[in-house]
Amino acid sequence: MSGPTQSNRYQQKTGEAGFTIRGIYVVRLLVGVLLALDMALVLTVIYSPSGLPGYRLQNLQVRKLENTVLNLRIKNQKLFERIQSIKTDPKARERLVRRQLGWVGKDEVIFQSPDYVENGGGGRIRPFDFPDR
Repeated sequence: MSGPTQSNRYQQKTGEAGFTIRGIYVVRLLVGVLLALDMALVLTVIYSPSGLPGYRLQNLQVRKLENTVLNLRIKNQKLFERIQSIKTDPKARERLVRRQLGWVGKDEVIFQSPDYVENGGGGRIRPFDFPDR
């Protein structure tokens, strides 16, 4: 059944390769627009504050915060160990009481120099100022 084919009035006549000259220009125009948009996007990513510089700044802040968290965890662990030693070791408790409250044991004598008395007894002891081992 080889008969004449009907052509639609909206169809354009095509060349040998199936492309029209108008279609080629439209494709070239679209490619040019997309390349311009890509370049604008790349420049925005590179130079905008929310692009690479912002990423680097946030990455630096994250590293600083991670170091702070690590230091606080180490400090927390040391304080926990001191508390555990005070709970379990009577000698540690005794050192703490003697240092913070100024208690004296039986048959002990404390000598205070005039400098010690003038300076208020060496200053106040801060919370969690545990004696060294």
